[in-house]
Amino acid sequence: MKRRSMENIYIIVAMTREKRAIGNKNNLLCHIPEDLKYFKDITKGNTIVVGYNTYMSFPKRPLPSRKNIVLTRKTVEMEGALIMNSVEEVLSYASKNPDEKIFICGGASVYEQFKEYADTFYISYIEKEFEADTFFPDIDEGSLTLVYNRKGEDCETVGIDYSFCCYKR
Repeated sequence: MKRRSMENIYIIVAMTREKRAIGNKNNLLCHIPEDLKYFKDITKGNTIVVGYNTYMSFPKRPLPSRKNIVLTRKTVEMEGALIMNSVEEVLSYASKNPDEKIFICGGASVYEQFKEYADTFYISYIEKEFEADTFFPDIDEGSLTLVYNRKGEDCETVGIDYSFCCYKR
């Protein structure tokens, strides 16, 4: 597939560094309060795109202070969320709203469908492996440049080492 960059599409994910695990049984792998705050701070006031199962896993729906887009083939209505049925529909929306930051937030198939369109990746690396059934897709890391790498502030308290990285193509 030929990569088609869109400057207003971003990917944000928390994953284990070694196996790229992102979830298990439609849940997060672990609870890291600083990572949840990081996600909230970056996406607040912007648009998020998630698959149906990811959306249904949120403890509060829609996520507040963001425009929520649910990408699904299902014919459903969800109060407070826009339903889009294809990647093309989301891309059309993104091109019609170039000043809007659109964050791709999972799950795995949604990341796979959008990885070639994003130019910025916010990756929280978790330095511990967990039982998982969902993984972040491979990306051409050689095409990415590290913008920042910041170690989590409460790793000892949480008992898990983790870091926040931002990459640009």
